[in-house]
Parts: sequence; C-alpha cells; structure tokens
Amino acid sequence: MKIIFLLLLFIHVVEIVIGQNDADSLQQKQTRSDADDPSQFFTRVELFNELQQYKNNVYFNQTVLRTNVKIGKRFSTRLDVPFVYNSRVASSDVSHSGIGDISFRLLGYKFFENPFSAVTASLEISLNTAESKLLGSGKNLLIPVISYSRILRGKRIIIAAILQQTNSVSGDETRSDVNFSKIQLVMLKSWSKKMWTYLAPEWYIDYVRGGLSMNLKFRAVTAPTPRLNLFATAGAGIFGDFIARFQWSAEIGSRYYLFTNKRTKSL
Repeated sequence: MKIIFLLLLFIHVVEIVIGQNDADSLQQKQTRSDADDPSQFFTRVELFNELQQYKNNVYFNQTVLRTNVKIGKRFSTRLDVPFVYNSRVASSDVSHSGIGDISFRLLGYKFFENPFSAVTASLEISLNTAESKLLGSGKNLLIPVISYSRILRGKRIIIAAILQQTNSVSGDETRSDVNFSKIQLVMLKSWSKKMWTYLAPEWYIDYVRGGLSMNLKFRAVTAPTPRLNLFATAGAGIFGDFIARFQWSAEIGSRYYLFTNKRTKSL
C-alpha cells in the first residue's frame, strides 16, 4: 500500500506541475474563492482538522492534507491524506492513531455548464491504507459522485445537490462490506467577497444494515486575502444509526490557492 500511495503522490505532483502551465488560471483575476461550490474546480491545498463525537463518548479525530488540481477548464483531481485518532476501546496491539485511508479522485469532469448552473461528475477511490482497524474501513472503496449547482440571481445564493455512491470492491474479508448512498444538499450564501456561509444537510442510505441517517453541517468561511480561505464548521447528528452519523462535530481549516482563479459564474 505504501508503494501505491507514493505512486499516486508522484502522479499528483506531476499534475500540479502541468497545471502551472494553465495560462487561464494564472492570468485571470479571482473574483470569489468559494471551493465549497462543487461546480468550481480550483487548484489549491487544504489542511483541516475535524473532531467527531459518537455514542458512548467515543471520539474520532482526523487531520487531512488535501490537494486539488485543476486540469484545463473541465477536469480536476484530488488527493486526501488523513492522520486519524480513534478513542474506541480495543486490544493493546491495535493502534489508536496513525495514517487513515488515503483517497484519490481519479477524475473530476464538468460536463455541462451555463452562466448560472453546472453539472459535474467524478470517480474517486479510497484505499485500505489505514495503519490499524480503528483508523479505516478495512476496504478499498469505489466512489462515483455527481453534483448539480445553480446560482439564484439577485439573492447571492448558490444551491447544490450532490449524490455519492460508495461500494467496497476488495480488502479485509473479515470486515463488513460497504455499500451506501450519500445525498447532500448545499445552500451557500455570499455576504461579501470576503465572507460566505454554507448549510448542508446530508442523508445516508445504508444498503448493508438498512436504514436512513442524517447529519447537518454549517460552515463559515472568510477570505483575508484573495488566495487564502479560513473556515470553521459545526455539525450535528439528527437521526439514524449509520456509522458516519455522529452526535456532533467541530472542524477548523484553511485552504490556499496556488494560482489566482476566476469563477465561471458570478454572484
């Protein structure tokens, strides 16, 4: 798995170098930097930490280094490297912290766009790279994602819908299979060029154990400089027993744009 990770990291670095030749990204002026809109492909680096609490006072904390690379006008890739801590009780030989499951967006593609709406699709893979069973799913996952977003003219609001399907394709045979859908709705409100908020209810449909679960997240973002975003997110579990349904969550993070970027659409 380490060899696979190093190969993916090398490929991603090459893509960043290629992306630096994108004159469009380098020469156009950035008008608004909300990477929270799924229709916008920006080359950037993100670092964020999220703490989640589950039943029985179990805490799950992950610090994620994420790189997104825009390739041309319609393509993107993404690499997530998480460092994870899980407080759940386990035998003494099981590590509670370490590298989690590394995920890689093989391809993101914007296949429809007009001045006020866009549809994107991507194919992602999560690798079974976790250093212990507490830190990952134990499975290699295939994750197709499709999104639709639209600007409400005159209201400085973007609405979006994101559908994600996750299936395990291989991995530890002693671990449970993974098969679920995630449906997320997003309302992104712009208060100024330097501040916006993000409200996102998300539902999980579990096809292995059955049942519907829901989380709700709220994010506030500020842009102190054109290339830098700082954000804080709070989440609450609303109902359900799916493994990703927490009781509450708190996240802080930052993102830095490697180039100036221009939004295809404007608020």
